[in-house]
Amino acid sequence: MRLQSGSWLVVVSHWALVAVGAWGSEFVADPSFEQSGNAAKDGWQGDSLVYEIDTEVSRSGKSSLRFVNSDPDRYSLFSQEIAVKPGWKVRFGVWAKTKDLQGPESGATICLEWKSATGEHLGGSYPSGIKESRDWTHIESTCRVPEDAASVTLSCYVRRHMTGTAWFDDVELERVVDPPMGVMLKAPVYRGWFTSRTPGEARVGVQLRLRDHHLQPSDVRLSLRLRDVSGTIRQETTAQSGMSNGEIEMAVPLGPLPTGVYDLEVRLTTRDGKELQTVHERLQRVPDDVRQRCTIDEHRRLLVDGKPFFPLGMYFLSVNEQELKTYAQSKFNCLMPYMSPDRQQMDMAEKCGLKVIYSMKGWYFGSHYCPKSIRSQADEEAMVRRRVREMRSHPALLAWYLNDELPQSFLPQLEAHQRWVVEEDPNHPTWAVLYQYKEIADYLHTFDVIGTDPYPIGRKPASMVADWTAETFRQVGRSRPVWQVPQAHNWAIYPAVVDPKKHHCRTPTYDEERSMAWQCICEGATGLVFFSWFNLHRNPDVPFDQQWEALKQVAAEIDGMAPVLLSVEPTPSLAAGGAAAGQPAPRWLRWTARSHDGKLWIVAANDGDGEGEVSFTLPSQPRSISVAAENRTIRPEGNTFRDAFRPLAVHIYEIALPRRYLTSSWERQIQLELKRHSIECSTTGRRQRRPHIDRPPCRPSCRRGARVSQLAERSIRPWPE
Repeated sequence: MRLQSGSWLVVVSHWALVAVGAWGSEFVADPSFEQSGNAAKDGWQGDSLVYEIDTEVSRSGKSSLRFVNSDPDRYSLFSQEIAVKPGWKVRFGVWAKTKDLQGPESGATICLEWKSATGEHLGGSYPSGIKESRDWTHIESTCRVPEDAASVTLSCYVRRHMTGTAWFDDVELERVVDPPMGVMLKAPVYRGWFTSRTPGEARVGVQLRLRDHHLQPSDVRLSLRLRDVSGTIRQETTAQSGMSNGEIEMAVPLGPLPTGVYDLEVRLTTRDGKELQTVHERLQRVPDDVRQRCTIDEHRRLLVDGKPFFPLGMYFLSVNEQELKTYAQSKFNCLMPYMSPDRQQMDMAEKCGLKVIYSMKGWYFGSHYCPKSIRSQADEEAMVRRRVREMRSHPALLAWYLNDELPQSFLPQLEAHQRWVVEEDPNHPTWAVLYQYKEIADYLHTFDVIGTDPYPIGRKPASMVADWTAETFRQVGRSRPVWQVPQAHNWAIYPAVVDPKKHHCRTPTYDEERSMAWQCICEGATGLVFFSWFNLHRNPDVPFDQQWEALKQVAAEIDGMAPVLLSVEPTPSLAAGGAAAGQPAPRWLRWTARSHDGKLWIVAANDGDGEGEVSFTLPSQPRSISVAAENRTIRPEGNTFRDAFRPLAVHIYEIALPRRYLTSSWERQIQLELKRHSIECSTTGRRQRRPHIDRPPCRPSCRRGARVSQLAERSIRPWPE
């Protein structure tokens, strides 16, 4: 049976995705550099040694802004502060022209940046530019200004360490108003596919964005309908009261539906029934016997040949046999080579027992790394489909890498690539990585798995990793897999991005690598791909062997914990706190808990922003607490235990609770069979509370009772009291 993608069709009946204000005219002062003959423009600020007004060259009008630089160490932006508000979505751009512009970076471009009320740089949007000698070229990007931005600056500039000449003209900025409703499919988690077993409901998160449309929650109504291919409504529900401008969750049961395609409709109307917006999600009931080689389950876990798999990898430049042999002598299990491997290289990876995340991340016309064979957007589809068909059956393939930090201006192309890959290959998920960690919700239709790449060491606190991961998980409604990209490089390798003179650039230490990895996991990551293998050979302050040994230790620890991390056994209620009774947990504490094979596990990481003692409160006094890899135990105080954390420390606790609080996988299987048996046989008056080997089934026709006895007979452990 052909599996189809869970695609979106958005119908905006009365509200369009609109731009507010003409390009450049409302928000940008003097967008075409026409008002004065010198560089000190009204609203514009920049270095007059580099920037000046050119009245001989222009795209429109009589003048443009010219950049001339012969010193690769000189770096300056030509900027003005823009009156846009926090939370706004904006599209901005510029026309640029270059002559003999040389250097390691992408060249002449534009950016939008934002700062906090204290002047702290919070981030920005940085589209790739042009270099060498190019005629007038349009550069643009779309982004959302974060809610905590106090000021926003628009800049024309040339990237670091570049020399030559560039011109800028016709700067543009407009506000983009989204439709009044944003919809996120939260279940089924993966491509809208479901079976008779999971999930039991179709669930969506609806974000109301009514302020820009002069509406209040009390003015609108929401409905959710599930239709089959004939248009018959199978399930429906409505939300009419208690709504707010926050997120609303709605769900309908999927029930025993036959295999096939279904339409999940989310409809927003006024109180009198006038349609405002309708969103359609495609769902597909998949036969229970369909098995994908690599898929995502309802717990956001990657399954490889039906078994849970924790991706643990690194970025490579290319694939060669000698490097793979070295790499394979570790617990890393996959790699992401930037240079798309051929079949021989894929065979090498398979021979070494490694999986490959296959990159097609640059195959977008207009992107910086677009292959020369793609001369227009029309060339993209054939190339993508051809490569997917060529590699989709290779046993080393783990996933497809479709996006590496492309801006929102590429969203139509990104969504198309996602659709083509899903149509060609139902057996492998797609992965995208963004630095735009507060914009991920806008990219939701472009990936199956998301990741972000916080690289703090040498310029930011290590806690940046936990903060980015938590926000990444929040942006996808905690309903998509997250494979994060921890830092393994020294920023000094990239002087065009980070100025080593202004930052203490260095390679992360073992403690930092370990803490950053576990911070990601504690905040929801289900995979890690470090950046990068090739930089281990380039880091100027730490030899390859030393850093590789540290990374191998980190990987070995995570690999050893993979069965615990991937466990979906029920976890009892517990809480973290400070050293004193009733004190909240310190902000620097990041932690998560799992139940596995009759034990409770707590992983706790200090993100580096503090130190001290913390406490954990359990549902009952534990029988024992041991700290993994530290050769020590902890004596509990009733149902509470305490431990000290130095900065960046990671502690992994193995806790034995009374058996009534934990249920291992084999016990859960028996309980499930017993529950089903009890329901089926209740009319006989023989409700079984536990399986007894010497008790026959209620009646010869009841096979489930026999199944329970067989399970109990095979189980050497006693039934939990």
